[in-house]
Amino acid sequence: MEKKVYGELPEEIRKQIDALLEGENGTAAEERREQYARIWKKKFDLFTGQVANVGLEIVKSLEKDDPRAMILLTYSGSLVSMGPAQNGKRWLEYASIKFRSDVPDFVTGQGVSLAGPVKQDSTVGFDGSTLKQSSAIYRIAVCPAGMTPGDQDQRVREATIYLTNGFVKINRTMNGESDVGLDQFSPKAIIAYVAKKNGITQTAARGIVEDYLSTVEAGVLLGERVTVGKLGAISLKLHAPKKARVMKHITTGEDILVPAKPASLAPKFSFSRAMKDKGLRTDPALIASGEADEDDEE
Repeated sequence: MEKKVYGELPEEIRKQIDALLEGENGTAAEERREQYARIWKKKFDLFTGQVANVGLEIVKSLEKDDPRAMILLTYSGSLVSMGPAQNGKRWLEYASIKFRSDVPDFVTGQGVSLAGPVKQDSTVGFDGSTLKQSSAIYRIAVCPAGMTPGDQDQRVREATIYLTNGFVKINRTMNGESDVGLDQFSPKAIIAYVAKKNGITQTAARGIVEDYLSTVEAGVLLGERVTVGKLGAISLKLHAPKKARVMKHITTGEDILVPAKPASLAPKFSFSRAMKDKGLRTDPALIASGEADEDDEE
């Protein structure tokens, strides 16, 4: 029997869950309450794991003039990300990912500043943004002191994209939806996400993505080894010619002739060390099938 987690959650989070179930009673409501509690715990575990993976620190408070980039997790399950302060101004991204929502509601802004200090268990205000105030902050993850603004920006953006999509996947998986990954990470869904996140039309986002992929393809077909961001690199690999040979049919045992093959080129993707390391740190429970692939063991 699965362990009950609702009673172990902080009171403020239990209030958020109870508000969603207002007016519902009986066994069905109790089961849904426990379901939402498990969703919250799964999101919190994902949050703590990812901020640790990208080298962020969990702190209880942050002064208004602290220039470091941060990610805030609210009691309501929303994410507030802010880039490093440049002349006192930051970029801001707010993603509201409710228990029963597939697509997050975004608020983005440039030239945003903190209206006051950031404190755990308190709301935080923002100047220069359509988002004036967050709900109460549950956890504060911040870049370590001494990190360059560029490095801070990269780490917070990477963690934000991972967590936003991870929270959506947890919602959908634990609400019993099938083919979660196929739909959420289809080309159409990715373009829609990029467009909404960057405040551009899907037509513009599609054009940018397609131009990028076409440029990568052109480089590979022209014989270059093309780096694809942090994922790795694509290149063409030359396969040596093969002579004709006779082999035994696996079922009948009869001799069969395997024809000769000329030298040929085939695309090859080489994953970066960073991507391999991230794969090793990923929780296997996040993988939909949960089944090990014995064929790929090294």
